[in-house]
Amino acid sequence: MSLSLRKNVIAEPAVAGWYAWSYLLPPHTLAKYLKNHYRNVVESYLDKPEAHRTALKQARFQGGPFVHAQEGSYEKIRNWYASSRERLAPLVELADAVDELEQKILPELTGAAMESVYGRLPEPLAGRVELFYNRDNRTPDYRFIEPLLYASPCFDPGLQQVRFSRITADARSFALTTPVLEYTPDQVLVTVPLDSPLLDTVFRGGLEPAELDRVTAELGLEGERARTFREFFEQDREPAAAPRPGADDDVIEYVGHACVFVRHRGTTFLVDPVISYSGYSHESDGRFTFDDLPERIDHVMITHNHQDHMLLETLLKIRHRVGQVVIAKSANSSLVDPDLKRILHHLGFRDVVELDDLDSIRTPGGTITALPFLGEHGDIRIRTKCGWLLDLDGTRVLFAADSTNISPQLYAQVTANVGRVDTVFIGMESVGAPVSWLYGPLFPEKLERRTDAGRRLKGSNFEQAAAIVDTLRADSVYVYAMGQEPWLGAVMCVEYDEKHPAMIDSDKLVAYVRERGGTSKRLFLHETIAVRP
Repeated sequence: MSLSLRKNVIAEPAVAGWYAWSYLLPPHTLAKYLKNHYRNVVESYLDKPEAHRTALKQARFQGGPFVHAQEGSYEKIRNWYASSRERLAPLVELADAVDELEQKILPELTGAAMESVYGRLPEPLAGRVELFYNRDNRTPDYRFIEPLLYASPCFDPGLQQVRFSRITADARSFALTTPVLEYTPDQVLVTVPLDSPLLDTVFRGGLEPAELDRVTAELGLEGERARTFREFFEQDREPAAAPRPGADDDVIEYVGHACVFVRHRGTTFLVDPVISYSGYSHESDGRFTFDDLPERIDHVMITHNHQDHMLLETLLKIRHRVGQVVIAKSANSSLVDPDLKRILHHLGFRDVVELDDLDSIRTPGGTITALPFLGEHGDIRIRTKCGWLLDLDGTRVLFAADSTNISPQLYAQVTANVGRVDTVFIGMESVGAPVSWLYGPLFPEKLERRTDAGRRLKGSNFEQAAAIVDTLRADSVYVYAMGQEPWLGAVMCVEYDEKHPAMIDSDKLVAYVRERGGTSKRLFLHETIAVRP
């Protein structure tokens, strides 16, 4: 008898008590979010819990800085916060050091030699940053020497955890603003480094009872918590005598949001993995779930480092299946753009390939090529982003994600270099959140409200998307990455009606392409896309 996790068991990663997303792995970005965001959220809740409960009764506040606490959770959150302060102190000191560098030391520099400045650096940064001037020779800046930060006391794998529980429906509260604790007896929170092979063993399944007992013990579980953890597993069904029909066929499957699965010549690709669980009452909608993934995913392709495109909860669950992760080149080593390759290594992914603009790697029957990606990042210096052009024996498919056509000449230049594209997947969340919603805790000072409102994390509107389609001469166009799938509530709070600009813009694009004889659709839940022979 072998045992595997039940299909409706979720495993939520956490760092320092908060739902884990990629910016909580690097010590410098974790430090700033703890000081400038999470601390404010939890202290506000502890001061006025009723204000948080009242705010969350309104849909417009669902993605705001409010704790989604269950009834009776106040004391648990208060005790956790009090007990965690000492352990988190090195991170707060690091955040204070960054503030001192940015707000006191650097503003004094106007072009003179920097050699003596290194002796003034606060201890958490000493020997871990490089200072320099920008090309005007007056504006000082710096970069982190990230490996040395990961080697410092500020990087503590003991702050990494995974909470196991069962779900019975898609609906989940927004997770990014609520401490990840054991609120009920049917939740099991284990302290385990996120790169631990133990997690691969758990997610791979097929465990004999004695092996499950060993894993349970190695996760530090005993007594009632161990019994609860074992109940998350069920007996495996007998494997099918033969693979299901079409299991090896070439296919493009829209999986939901910005996630697309592709199989070509037996090679498998998964773009921006965000995947639904199963084992509860949604099967009739025909969605693509973890059950539909093959045993081997040759290439996982990440377009950019936002939590709805690089979801750690999904990535950790599929890590044991993944051959290679392909990402845009990381170069900045800054607060707003930490090294994504290093993040992935610390998540246990060993084969990570970075591609610069127009770089390619060969695949059976084609290539993966990185295309430039402008916009969607609030005009801050983010290098780690690209669109993926997948060549499938001459059929060319572009996953443009939330690329915004803010430079009308860009795609003309791209087309001149790479040629026509047959199929385009384009995100059209054309309003988006203000830049501070995601990056605000990393800024040295708050943006003026009007400026913040004008710099948004958004995809293309109709005019921008239509220009991309026209320039690439695509005859198949699919609108995706709209955040509409019901299982995205943990990381997104987007609600549309027919009057929302994103719906109006995407409807116009679909009609525009169809009027010209092309194929177009706004995708939702699951769709099988025809592969042109």
